[in-house]
Amino acid sequence: MDFEKKTKSIFYGMEFTHGIRRALLGALMLVYLLSLGFSLIAVTTLIAVAGIIGMCFEFPTGAIADYDSRKKSIVISFFLFFLSFLGIFLFSNFWVIAFFSVMAEVAWTFSSGANIAWAIDNLNYAKKKSKIVSFFSRKMFFEKGGYILGGLIGIIIVAINFRFVWLVVSLAYLVMMFVITKYAEEKNFKPSKIPGNYLSKSINKAKESFSYLFHEKNKELRVLMLWAFWTSIMAISSFMVCVPLLFTQVLNLSPAYLPGIYSFMAVIVLGIPFLTEKLAHKKGLRISLFSIYLFLFLSIIIFALSKSLVLAIITFGLFNIGKTATDVIEDAAVQHEFSSKLRASLGSLNSLNWSIANALGIFLAGISIGLFGITNTIYGSGVLALITAVIYLKGMRNNLYYGKEKRIYS
Repeated sequence: MDFEKKTKSIFYGMEFTHGIRRALLGALMLVYLLSLGFSLIAVTTLIAVAGIIGMCFEFPTGAIADYDSRKKSIVISFFLFFLSFLGIFLFSNFWVIAFFSVMAEVAWTFSSGANIAWAIDNLNYAKKKSKIVSFFSRKMFFEKGGYILGGLIGIIIVAINFRFVWLVVSLAYLVMMFVITKYAEEKNFKPSKIPGNYLSKSINKAKESFSYLFHEKNKELRVLMLWAFWTSIMAISSFMVCVPLLFTQVLNLSPAYLPGIYSFMAVIVLGIPFLTEKLAHKKGLRISLFSIYLFLFLSIIIFALSKSLVLAIITFGLFNIGKTATDVIEDAAVQHEFSSKLRASLGSLNSLNWSIANALGIFLAGISIGLFGITNTIYGSGVLALITAVIYLKGMRNNLYYGKEKRIYS
């Protein structure tokens, strides 16, 4: 196997593994913790606080990737994921689970930024616009493949023993860690021989990253990473808290069927990344993002109005189609605006933004559900999606046409 194919295979294998984790976490973690007797506020607060604590590790871990080795950072990540889900499998005490939940968030900080930086630098795709969109569409395809397998695993395992789901996730990360350790190579990257410890180096990278973000020439990056990013993540995170609750508490669906629904969602969006490529080539990023977030707004509102299981599944499917499309376009747009020498650290800054917005969305969703109910909280998520659409339309001036390799200014 040549170097390019091997790099892509390993990277897509990582995304496949992350897809398994995300499918099972999204479908089952909230319901699992509630089944152990913990309150909704305690669970949503735990998830939010774990995200905030993990956020504190973004730049130190980004410095390891940018100064030392992207591969080393990824291996550490997969090892910590293995330990964290093994711990969640072995223990049922709230505070012990909280510790391992925080470990899982820290594990992600070693991957965020580093995994994409490793692949893009290996492949030399940073400034090849048409290739970078294709790269991210295939990244999403393999992640959704992991979703499908994760959902199928969940259906089988939950019927046997709910807790064993987390053992499966743990072992998946262990296997992938050995694959990365043995087969992954690191090219087009030179470790920086700058004196100082990782804390001081991470502070330097943080300063450089913020300076780059707020440079007058990087307005598009600020729109992507700050304004629209916050409202979009809060909309999606708060909505995803409500989804399993609406299915199980409003529509009275058994939790054992949730992984199957999430797996089905992954099946119907498998081809969306490739359609998104065509949309980005034809309409550009600005119009694509505006249109898709309007689509998300409508699907969220209709989901909130659902009185039948069939309508809820259909509208949840529409939401997943839109979310998959935005993931591809936003990732490609952000990576195009990144500087190569800061790619992992800027990726960590992007994940830091995500952690804050995601934690805030989850925490506020928990409070809102208690005060206003599940349906009204979903309406709030829809309003945030609509705000995001307007921000993209008014805030972005560049309308990148990846297929034509040029910028269109409006």
